Amino acid sequence: MLDLPELLEKVLQHLDRHDLTQCAQVNKQWHALTTPHIWRDLTCVCSDDARGKAFSRIVLEDYLQEIGHEEGPPQPSTLSKCGHLIRLLPELMGLTNTLRPHARTQQGNEPTTHDLVLHLFKHSTKAQVKALHYKFMDPESDSMKSILESILPRLRSLEIAASLRTQSEFFKFKSLFKQCSTTLERLLVAVHIQRSVETVDMQDEATEDESICWTSLKDLTLRHYQDTWDTGPLWSWMWKRCGQVERLHVWKIDKSTPSLVQAMLAYMHNLHEITMGYYLLSYRDRTLEDEMNDDVVAALLSGSRHGWKSVSVRTTAKLGRVTMSALAMHYSTLEQLRLHGGNDLPTWYLVQALRSCPHLHILSYINLSDGGSVVDGMAFVDLDPDTGLFKPWRCEGSLKVFEFMIAGIPRPDLENESLVAEAYPGQGREIQSQVYDRLGRLTNLETLRMGDQCGKFQYDCLEMSLESGLDKLSGLKSLKELNIESLATKIGIKEVQWMVENWPKLSTIYGLDGRGRHVEAVEWLWENRPEIVV
Repeated sequence: MLDLPELLEKVLQHLDRHDLTQCAQVNKQWHALTTPHIWRDLTCVCSDDARGKAFSRIVLEDYLQEIGHEEGPPQPSTLSKCGHLIRLLPELMGLTNTLRPHARTQQGNEPTTHDLVLHLFKHSTKAQVKALHYKFMDPESDSMKSILESILPRLRSLEIAASLRTQSEFFKFKSLFKQCSTTLERLLVAVHIQRSVETVDMQDEATEDESICWTSLKDLTLRHYQDTWDTGPLWSWMWKRCGQVERLHVWKIDKSTPSLVQAMLAYMHNLHEITMGYYLLSYRDRTLEDEMNDDVVAALLSGSRHGWKSVSVRTTAKLGRVTMSALAMHYSTLEQLRLHGGNDLPTWYLVQALRSCPHLHILSYINLSDGGSVVDGMAFVDLDPDTGLFKPWRCEGSLKVFEFMIAGIPRPDLENESLVAEAYPGQGREIQSQVYDRLGRLTNLETLRMGDQCGKFQYDCLEMSLESGLDKLSGLKSLKELNIESLATKIGIKEVQWMVENWPKLSTIYGLDGRGRHVEAVEWLWENRPEIVV
């Protein structure tokens, strides 16, 4: 039996809740050491399963015991003994659903859900609340106001939508923000203006109000940014408290790009990550009007003082020279670049980024529209026309995730009217060999995704067969994931055996559909390497 409390404490920090509850049943010593870990994070209790019901019963019993002992102190209960150990509570809506009384009490003192929530807050004074999704114009009861007064000073994530019509609503909105303390880490704001509003004068309060700052706020999302004469004072007040923001996500912007860029440069000195636009799983289901055009994206890219480390663009609008010229100003600092949407950028732009970014870890280029974004295989190879040698890419040693659809490769072995014809016999295999050579230079690659995530089958792609040059990728010793979904590959038993032998960290192969040569390959993997997901 392990009898080293210090060592056991280290082990417990890495166990999940199920294993912790098992450890708690070993003996009294283990129970005492394990209990703080079990109670520290209660975000998992937001469910209607046995775990959620058990937690609801603990809170209800403690509440009833407390109100039933008005003449003397109540006996210690589970919540009163362990409430101080709680450090993180779930999102409010899930918490209220969990603490909803499931049965009537025999005492006849029927607590409301709000009663139980407030009772829990009273005993978990050191706990932070994971998230609050708060629709500003919802009616507020006295009990909800009490809950907000308990939540806001210890809130981690706030998502708030407001439709403002009067001056008093502006002040209520601002007052709600002011209650958020230094625990707030993530903020999502959506402000809509009713044009019938009265004139609003929202000057900052006295000097002591200027000291209020969200010192932990790192993530800011603007679901709908609209800076007009009537919302300007609100934004001005808010920007002064966003000095620690590192990551900005702009879903939709309403002709207010210059003012947002000015705020980014003036107040958000720590910005290094930006996401622009918003999409659902597929553009076929898109519901938001897309306004992230070439000029808007380029303007927002100018809002970083020290250079972007991560840039994500999610838009159906066509991006081109203006955006890529603005992005080029950040190649020296760029670590992650994701271009997802309806863009068909010339391959040259993407190759230029690969040539010029010395710290690039992730390059992801995906078109979620019906057409699919593709990278021309011949342009991707990037040979020097004078020497016939590969032009050097500065990210060859840093790139870990590479997400492209390489196309335009002649495949005379296939019959499809959309295929590119060979200019001379053997051209297709020659291009494939060069593409393999180029990919083989990315020696630290961990994820290689070349499949079409929209499901459109692609024929003008790499065969991924040993005969076509797959063995030139033997140097990718760090490769963990290969994605060849919807590609006309020729992977058989020989290929998967080669992959297992040469890629020792391989854990996932997406796209082996179990048809043709894939049948034997999949069966071999199931029998010999069942730990590899296919």
